[in-house]
Amino acid sequence: ITVLQIIKESQQQHGLRGYCSRRLRRLRKTLGFKMGNRHKFIGKKVTVEILSDSRYLLLVLMEAERAWSYAMQLKQEANTEPRKRFHLMARLRKAAKHSEKLAKLCESHRVDAKTKLEAQAYTAYLSGMVEFELQEWKRAMEAFNKCDQNAINDLMQMRLTGGGGGMMAEKLEALITQARTKQAVTMSEVEWRGRTVPVKIDKARIFLLGLADNEAAIAQATNEETKEHLYETLLAECRDTIQAVREELKSEAKQRERSSDADSGKVSNLQFLHSYLTYIKLCTLVKRNESMAHTLQAKLKEPESDENKRGPRPQDLIRLYDIILQSLAELSTLQGLEDDHTFQKEVSLKTLVYKAYRCFFIAQSYVLVKKWSEALVLYERVLKYAKEVQSKAKSLHNSLKDLPDIQELIAKVNAEKYSLQAAAILGEGTPLCDRLETFHLDPTLLGKQPNLVQFPPDFQPIPCKPLFFDLALNHVAFPPLDDKVEQKGKGGLTGYIKGIFGFGS
Repeated sequence: ITVLQIIKESQQQHGLRGYCSRRLRRLRKTLGFKMGNRHKFIGKKVTVEILSDSRYLLLVLMEAERAWSYAMQLKQEANTEPRKRFHLMARLRKAAKHSEKLAKLCESHRVDAKTKLEAQAYTAYLSGMVEFELQEWKRAMEAFNKCDQNAINDLMQMRLTGGGGGMMAEKLEALITQARTKQAVTMSEVEWRGRTVPVKIDKARIFLLGLADNEAAIAQATNEETKEHLYETLLAECRDTIQAVREELKSEAKQRERSSDADSGKVSNLQFLHSYLTYIKLCTLVKRNESMAHTLQAKLKEPESDENKRGPRPQDLIRLYDIILQSLAELSTLQGLEDDHTFQKEVSLKTLVYKAYRCFFIAQSYVLVKKWSEALVLYERVLKYAKEVQSKAKSLHNSLKDLPDIQELIAKVNAEKYSLQAAAILGEGTPLCDRLETFHLDPTLLGKQPNLVQFPPDFQPIPCKPLFFDLALNHVAFPPLDDKVEQKGKGGLTGYIKGIFGFGS
């Protein structure tokens, strides 16, 4: 049932107390849920076992609405008759009790998530009304805030279990944003790296309020597709928030140009907030790429089921760790954190860890092409990075808590080094045609890709076809040919006339 819509329509169209009583009578008659007969009253309760029809929930809702509407009537009458305030509080408590019963019934698996969410919000609202009338302002505020927080938690759970995309996901995102907008009014500042920064931009307030919920949803997600969708949603929200803060920074820069600010060298609150949001974005990118790297590592260990389908390779992991290192390099240049030595040391330590993992997978790619010496050198470089990490981690407490396990990497490298040395000694990289004189039991020869010959073959030197250059031509003296060339006669005018009439030919 749509709890909030039913309440709103009934209050606007039919009035309050009288309509609820008449509808209750009709519902009981239709459902056969009578409280005895005209001579004797026999009370009945709506339980989870009889929830075969949604109208049973409507029955409990109307009972709560009847008590609440009577309380509102008494509230108006209490202005002239103060004694009626006692009756008012009794009816309000009755309404809250019925709403709690409704919320408890909605916890059944037969009730959909939307009805459960609206019932919880309705219960929190009536509880807040009771505390408000008792002038318990703090508890009333907690109840009203609980209404919004329960809505956000249930919407996050619905998004988590509902899958990655579609129209339903878009509606859930809109509802979550709407619920956070109501809570954002109470948020005024945020503390990071020992500095308190006021947050005046609404978009930044909404994003920072939902940050913990988004991170918790990502941690609870078991499906990789859902986790990837949640990461993309969080990054998109973060980019939009950074863009909004950047627009405000432009306005602030123009105001500083107009006014002579003596403290222009200090990082402003808005700039520090921009650095904080950029830090969140870069850290989320690192976590997302690390999650993808873990998934690829698990797939690398699995045997290939389809030979025609391209599986994951160490090169894919190298690309992911390149992106992680690029994000860490941007972290170290954030504005306002240049003099924070602890932060710079933490970023430097993380960089060393991910460099070690990147170097490890580069070595793995060389192992695949049987370049043993190059792979061995890279394994030694991984151990060097690991020792640096261990030495620097002693001064930074809890710095390796959220990072990949460096001890596990050292154990992997040592194991790979031993297997690599054994492969080099046994000559597993030598094709069969080059070791026919030596017997060695090689099970790979019976597999689908036996190493019979080296392909492509190495280049070999061959004699080159000679090239002839005619260098003597420029130094040869040719014989004179003047006697062979026809000499032109010098006849003057007479020869010219003879030439015209053909006498000289």
